[in-house]
Formats: sequence, C-alpha cells, structure tokens
Amino acid sequence: MSKLHIMACHLNDIDIVSLRSMLQLAAKRLNSPWEIISKGPADLYIYSIANPESEKAWLAHTSGFSAILTTESASIEGADITLKKPLRAKNFADTLNAIEEKVKFSRQADQLAEIDEREQAAQTDKENKQAGKKASSLFSSLSSTISKHLSKTKSPVFDLPSLDLTVPETSENAIDTILDPELLKKWFDELAEKDNNKIVSAILTNLVPLNRTTLSISQRLSLLDVYRKPVSRLVFERDLATIKKEINSPTEFQKDLNALNLLLEELAIGYKIVINEAYQQGERPQTNKLYQLAIIRATELISVAILNAFRYYRSIPDSSLHTLHQLYLYCEAANTLHDTVSTKTVSVDRPLFQVYGQIMLTCIADPYSLAKFDIFRLYKLMDKLVDKAEITPLTDNQKNLANSFVMAGNFYIDCSRGATPKSLKNTSDEERLNARGRVLNPQNVITDINDLIKDASVPEAQGRYDLDIQLLTKVCPQFDTSYERQYQRISSVKDRKIRLADGIKNIHKGLNDPSTDQLFEWMMDNQSSGGMMACRDKTEIQPLNNGDFMGVFEDDLPVKLATIRWLHTENDGLIQIGLQVHPGRPTAVSFTVDGKTEIMLGLLLPEIDDIKQAPTLIVDKGTYSENRIFRVKEGDQTYTVQVQDLIESTLNYEQFTFTKTAD
Repeated sequence: MSKLHIMACHLNDIDIVSLRSMLQLAAKRLNSPWEIISKGPADLYIYSIANPESEKAWLAHTSGFSAILTTESASIEGADITLKKPLRAKNFADTLNAIEEKVKFSRQADQLAEIDEREQAAQTDKENKQAGKKASSLFSSLSSTISKHLSKTKSPVFDLPSLDLTVPETSENAIDTILDPELLKKWFDELAEKDNNKIVSAILTNLVPLNRTTLSISQRLSLLDVYRKPVSRLVFERDLATIKKEINSPTEFQKDLNALNLLLEELAIGYKIVINEAYQQGERPQTNKLYQLAIIRATELISVAILNAFRYYRSIPDSSLHTLHQLYLYCEAANTLHDTVSTKTVSVDRPLFQVYGQIMLTCIADPYSLAKFDIFRLYKLMDKLVDKAEITPLTDNQKNLANSFVMAGNFYIDCSRGATPKSLKNTSDEERLNARGRVLNPQNVITDINDLIKDASVPEAQGRYDLDIQLLTKVCPQFDTSYERQYQRISSVKDRKIRLADGIKNIHKGLNDPSTDQLFEWMMDNQSSGGMMACRDKTEIQPLNNGDFMGVFEDDLPVKLATIRWLHTENDGLIQIGLQVHPGRPTAVSFTVDGKTEIMLGLLLPEIDDIKQAPTLIVDKGTYSENRIFRVKEGDQTYTVQVQDLIESTLNYEQFTFTKTAD
C-alpha cells in the first residue's frame, strides 16, 4: 500500500515531536509507511481535547479517521481511536496498522461505488452497446466478488454513536465450565449452604471461562441470567460470617470485597460480550430485543458495582462510568431509552433511562458522606423518584449564557469521559459546548421529596417512614445544589502531620498516654475553621465509617475531638477523611451506671459560654437512657450526674447533655 498520512491538528510542539519520534521507533512494525503532514487530505487526524482549537477542529471532523491524544485511559466517545500518553512504540504501531486496515476497507468500498457508476454508464451507452455489455459483465463480476468479500465483514451502523467496550477474546475450544442453564441452576442450589466468600470463588471459577468461550447470543444470555440473581444477593444480603470478618479481620475482608468486585465486573463483561457482538454485526437495539436486553443488564450490573464501591467508601471502578455514559448516548440515539424488553424466556421491566438515572441521582447525593446502611436505602428511594428526573442535551441558553437562573438546580454530565454529575453552574464555557454533554434536571425529584417530607410531618404519619424521611431530608440540599460548606477553608502548613485515634477507648488511651500505639499518623491536606481533611495509606488501621468519633492529637496543641463526616478510599489504597471538629478540650472520664460496679469509659466536653454549649458526655452505643444516673470519675473528682437530652447517636457512640446532682 502507498504511503499513508497523519495530520496533527493544533497539537502543541511537544506532542508533535513525540509523534514523530514514535513514528520512527514504530517504523519496523508498520505494514505500510506513514508520515506526518501539515496540509492536504490525511488518512488519520489526531486531535487533543486539552487544546480548545484542537477540540473545535475535532468537533468539525468529517473525513478520514480520528484519534484523540490524551492522558486519560478511558476512550473518548465519537473518536475512532484514543491514544493514551505517554505513547509506546508497539501500541502506536498496532494502532496505525489497525487504521490501515480500515483505510483499505474504506477504499474498497469507494472502488465498488465507482465500479457501479461505470457499470451504469456502460449500460446507457447506446453508441457502444456491445462494448457496453462486455464492460457491464466484467464490472458485474468484479462488483459481485468485492460485495461477497465485504458482506462477510459487517460493521456497526453509521447513524448511531460508536461503542468502545473492553471484552476478552473468546475461543471455540472446549473450556471447563457449565454450558447448560438447567445444570447451572442445580449447581447453584448446591452452593446455597456455603458462606458468601466460598460462593464468590466458586462462581468466578465457572464465570471466567464462560466469558472466554464462543457461544451464541441466546445461549450466553440464558446462562448469564442464571448467574445474575445469586450475584445480586451476594451484594444486597450479607451473611453473618461476612459481617464478623469486616469487624474482626479487615485485611481478609478487603480481599473478599475485591473478589466480589471482580465478580460484578466479570458478570458485566458477559453482557458486554453480547453487546459488542451485536454492535459489530450492525444490529440495532430497537429491532433486536436480545441486544437491547444485554444493554440494560450491563447497565444494571455496572450500577451495582458503583453502588458497592459507595457502600465501602471506595473509588468508582475504573471505566465504569464511561461505559454507562456510552450506553446511554447509544440508546438515546436509537430512541430506546424508555423501552422495556420482553422475550419468551426473560423480561426487563425497567428501561435503561430508569437504571441509568437511578445511579446518577445516587452519585449526586454525595454517598461518601452517608452511613453505610443509608447508601442502599438511598439507591432504592431513587428508583421510586427517577421517573421525575430529566436528562437532555444542553439548550442554547445553557451553552452560551453564564446565567445563574439558567444554571441553577441543574447538573452537568460529561458523557465523553468517566465523570460523575456536577453542578452546571460550576462548568466551564468549553465544557458546555461539548456535544456529548448532558443536563440532569432533578427539580421534579426535589418536589416529590419535599412532598414526602411534608406528608410525613402530619401526626398520623409520624414514625412510619422515619429513616427514609431523615435520609431524604439530609440529601435534598445536594439535589438542589444549595449545599454550601459550613466553614471557610484556611491555609495549612505544608506536610503538617497529625495523629488520630478511632473510638472512645483509643481516644481515652491517647488522653492518658500520648505514646500509645493506638494513635496513627495522618497527613493534613487542608483545614477550615470547623474541620479538616486528612489522608494516609489505609493499611494498618481498622476500617473507618462515617460518624466515627476521632481524637485529633498534634504536637504543642490541645487534643480535639472530631467526627468523620465523609471518607473516600482510592483504588491505590490512599484513604481521605473529612473531619468536623467539636469545640472544647476533651477530658477522659470513667463512670458506673445506676449503682452498678462495671466501670465504663467516656469523654467529657466542657461547657462553653461563648457559643452556649452545654457540657456533654460521649459514651459507647447503648449506654444512653433519659434520666439515667451516672457516677462519674474525672481525675481526682467524683460526682453524680443525671442524663438529659440526646444530641447525637450513631452506630458506635452516643452524645448527650447532663446535669450534676447532689450526692
């Protein structure tokens, strides 16, 4: 094949030098020579969305093949290929060879069209009828040969967005796994008596080879449907052994959690294999029910994987959001967002819009600031409210006007990458011009939430939905974008180290003995007038939860008490926490309850007149009871108190006011 051409469109000098260098290093691996040109038609156009001019040129791209040069690993919607920086010679060569094959295919199609035109001209040439007939026969033969060749290589339909799904290669060779749905059901019945960890391991042993085996779409979907319900139960129904392991063996529990995440990913891969096969064969979801079913099922499983990450305050799995955004845009273009699917063997009563919208609303609610038991409850509540949400392309006003009224209460979804929704008023002008951007409007959801809160406030309804109403009241400010920080950030000394103690017992130890090994070193990222953000590697520390009480120890400064208000563990093991600091210097106390002899530990926060703070005690969960009598020992002092008002109650502590009584 003759030399092929690359056009670097508005790339910076460093990127152009890098491309030229990679082209030289990859030369021996290329099937045909390539060169970078500065003008004229090209076979491959390379853009960078980090450069506004380059991105604008990409949006106007109409001919040839396009590539996006980026530092992100996720593929960019609408581009034929994504080139991740830094470039590697082998990967670059493989990419150019793949583009070359596409160029060949495109040129064959052009030749075929040209042959058809010549054939038609020959048939209408009355002056050279006989010659025209011979030419027609020749061209028909050639056309037939090329058509047969092209028909064997189907391609995605041209009028729907491209899908870039990572799936493993499959083989027709027999692999040791169960390929009969009825036998698979019996196999699952035999697993029922085992603990969750053993079930996860056993399922992966069968599911991984299944996803590497070549099967018909109908057979694969039948098998995946058998796997789906037991896997869902593993996420939503935890057994006692799992709960005990999380508390007592956090390292082993993390291994189990990683295995469960792998299982969710592997099951989603099974459905992505079906999607990819149908997509590559030029199928359309609006005319192929199995194709549409696989898209919805994959979206469900990826959403559950994201939800499970929220539950344990971990980062969203890599590429999951980008895959969801791709599938949403694809079904939006196919006009199947609100369609349900029913076949002879399986039905899906939730359309893709509901599945996608449910997890997007959950993302908006800031799940990293919720208690673990609230996250699944929130997700289920969003299922009841998502039909009131709206997701649309940006209007001209939203694209072009920095108007607070137009922006207020809306969220921007960047569907070109793996991003969670963010407030539209916090997006840049360039972001709002992105053709793959969408606006999520939750205003009708907020109206429904406010109606539920109002209905629950009447006397006859009080107590029926108490936990749900408390949760909706907490997250509602996130939905209307009215949530604001309570405290202004203030600058922090660089590399400032603090030590944290988790729980009343460890804080008590630290107050009595600052050298205790129960204090773990953290690095302060920043602080505000009422809190701080700190980070460290998660190893060697017990699992943390939102609402945990912490002691903050810092050299040459008074000890402070704080509560974890949000936490987030990165996939690389870095854990970040946001702490709300309580006013007052804590004192370690001990006490007995109601004249009993058992000595219990507590923390005392003093009265502060300036902020009208009453003295409070912090004790372990289950100790509080109104009007209960405590005998408190504070240093050398001993006195009796009567419990008054409960201020806060979490999974592991209670805080309440008290009054001293005469002995």
